[in-house]
Amino acid sequence: MPVKYCLSCKKELKGRSDKKFCDAQCRSMYHNTNRPFHELSIQKINSDLRRNRSLLAHFCPSGKSTVEKKVLAKLGYKFELFTHIFPFNTGTYYFCYEYGYLPILENHIEKMLIVHKQKYMDNLSFYPWDFKIIKHSSR
Repeated sequence: MPVKYCLSCKKELKGRSDKKFCDAQCRSMYHNTNRPFHELSIQKINSDLRRNRSLLAHFCPSGKSTVEKKVLAKLGYKFELFTHIFPFNTGTYYFCYEYGYLPILENHIEKMLIVHKQKYMDNLSFYPWDFKIIKHSSR
């Protein structure tokens, strides 16, 4: 019977004849390093979305709060990433899972009104073709 080696660390394998890896760590390492580029891109975006959600949750412990935009920017918040939006008459809320924010300007200071998703929001629907695209100046 020919000797087989781990696809990740190249150590000699012992055990079943169809075994490909020494252990779960080698299997994970192999699959993580041989992942297609688009999968790595998706993983990075998902990681950034989770970080955004964690930051919003941290600054909104009681359902609603306000924080300066620059505070979240310093902590690495990615404003271009969000999971969904809710247009309201007061403006558009940008959500990252169950936490969202409304960009506001208060005394020439850019702030974020952070909210936790409320039950009534489940009944709202958004159809993108009902709204005009508004170009915003870059900041």
